[in-house]
Amino acid sequence: MIIREEKIEEKNKWNTFVSSNEGGSFIQSWEWADFMATQKEKIWRLVVENENEWLAVIFLFKSKLKFGQALLYAPRGPVIGNRGSREAIFKIIIGKIDELAKSEKAMNFMIDPYSEDSGWCRIFDELGFVKSDRDIQPRHTLILDIRESEEELLKQMHQKTRYNIQLAKKKGVEVSVDNDKFKEFYELLKKTEKRQGVEFFGQDYFKHILQLPFVKLYLAVFEGKIVAANIMIFWNHLVTYLFGASDHDFRAVMAPHLLQWQAIKDAKEQGAWFYDFWGAAPKDIKGREEKWFGFTKFKMGFSPEAEITEYVGTYEKNYSPIKLGLYRYIQRIYK
Repeated sequence: MIIREEKIEEKNKWNTFVSSNEGGSFIQSWEWADFMATQKEKIWRLVVENENEWLAVIFLFKSKLKFGQALLYAPRGPVIGNRGSREAIFKIIIGKIDELAKSEKAMNFMIDPYSEDSGWCRIFDELGFVKSDRDIQPRHTLILDIRESEEELLKQMHQKTRYNIQLAKKKGVEVSVDNDKFKEFYELLKKTEKRQGVEFFGQDYFKHILQLPFVKLYLAVFEGKIVAANIMIFWNHLVTYLFGASDHDFRAVMAPHLLQWQAIKDAKEQGAWFYDFWGAAPKDIKGREEKWFGFTKFKMGFSPEAEITEYVGTYEKNYSPIKLGLYRYIQRIYK
C-alpha cells in the first residue's frame, strides 16, 4: 500500500469513492475541500491505494490559530473502502499526517470519523490519540428515514408540528429555493445570532458555501418578506439541514416548520433516503450540547419516536502537548 496526494483529474473518481463507501460525508467531497481552500491556509487530499486500487481517501486542512499556532483537521474523515484492514490503512494515513504536522509545525491533528463504530476508539488509543474535550462536528444528531410515504411521515410527527405546518400554509407562507438571496439570508442570520447569543461564520464563508453545486438555500416568504431561511445539503442519498435563520418578529406564522417539510418532500422527490437535522441533544446530556435542547425539541417534532444517532466524536493527536495546553489556557483567558 502507498499513500499519495490526489491529482486534479481524479475529481470524479474521488467523489464516487466517497459517495459509495460507508462513512462518506459531503464534508469529504471534492467540492467541500475546494470550498475549505477558500477559508483555510492549506488543504490536502490523500489517497491510499494498492496496485492502483483505491482503499481510502481523506481530506484535511491546516488552520491558523491565535498566537501564531496551527492545527490540522480532517472533518468527517477518513473514508475507507471494504478492501484491506482498516487499522493498517489508517496507520498509513497517520504516518503521512505525522509528517505533515512536523513540516507544517502543527500542534495537533483532529479527526472525527462519520461513524458510530466504537472500534475507532480502540484504533485511536493504539495510535496515541485522546478524546477531545470538545466535538467539532455534532456528535449527536437526529436522522429521519424519509423512505415512507408523505402520509406516513406526517402521521409520525407530533400533532403540534403537523398543526404548525398547516398553519403556515393557511397564513400564506410560501417556500422557494434561491441561492442568490445571500444578502437576505445573512441579514436573518445576524438577527438569529443576536437573539440566540451565538456566533456563526462570516459573510465570506456563506457566500462561498452557496456556490457549491449540492447546496440549496430554502426561503420562507410571508407577505413579500423573507422571514426564514435554511441552508440544505443534497448529497448522495442524504439531505442535511446545515444552517437555519429566522425573523423572531414573524414567529407566529410558523415558517420554519413549513421550510423543513418542503425540504423533506423535495428530498424524497430527488431520491434521498434520509434527512439529517444536523445536531440534537440527548436527554441528560451535559456540556456544549446542553444548549441544544430548544431546537432539539423543534426537530424531534418531526419524528418524536426516532432514536438520536451518536457518532464516535472528535479525537486528537497532540504533537506539542505543553504548547497546546498553554495555548488553550491563554485562549480561555482571552475568549
